[in-house]
Amino acid sequence: MNARIVILTKEPTPGSVKTRLIPAIGPEAATRLHTAMVWETIERAQSTGLPVHVALAGDMSSSFADALRHKVTAVEPQVHGDLGQRMAHALKGPGRAIALGTDCVLFEPTWLIEAAQATAPVVIGPAEDGGYWLIAACGDNPTIFPALFNNMAWSTDSVCKDTADRLQEIDQTIHWLPSSYDIDTVEDLERLRFEPHCPSEIRDLLKVISPTEH
Repeated sequence: MNARIVILTKEPTPGSVKTRLIPAIGPEAATRLHTAMVWETIERAQSTGLPVHVALAGDMSSSFADALRHKVTAVEPQVHGDLGQRMAHALKGPGRAIALGTDCVLFEPTWLIEAAQATAPVVIGPAEDGGYWLIAACGDNPTIFPALFNNMAWSTDSVCKDTADRLQEIDQTIHWLPSSYDIDTVEDLERLRFEPHCPSEIRDLLKVISPTEH
């Protein structure tokens, strides 16, 4: 398979990650959770056997960036701009690129393989909040990138639908993956706490993270 996985994430700096959870669990716990989710995402992605790249927002000379370099195929800085510009840059290059963040840790690695093998020009893994947890496209044929990423109302509950509508307008088909959900709110955190498929290391962390810890 001529495909690679690109994980977009942030350096785990207290106060700048999992910000919607900070009022409930505090910046340090939010940072620990973010860090655990980064490594879980990388582990699941690597289990596919596909090359794993990380597009990092943060200090490229930090100890975290160094740890990433020892773990994945390549680490590059995220470009400046909105989410669409950052994803478009991450997807560019030869072959199919599969982009995902680190807010969803319940995806199955087989779904990534499915994204790599799909024949449709675009693959989308929808998220329950109306966005998507994964998007894949061929970076060496970026003619569809404007429909995917330009002038999109990011962080709204219509992102996935708007993306699908735009692709339909230019006669591009979509391969749909199973739906999943991000861990952004206290409600998401509590849902994950009782999720049968919650990764064991994150489950252990959740045992010591309380919505009153701050």
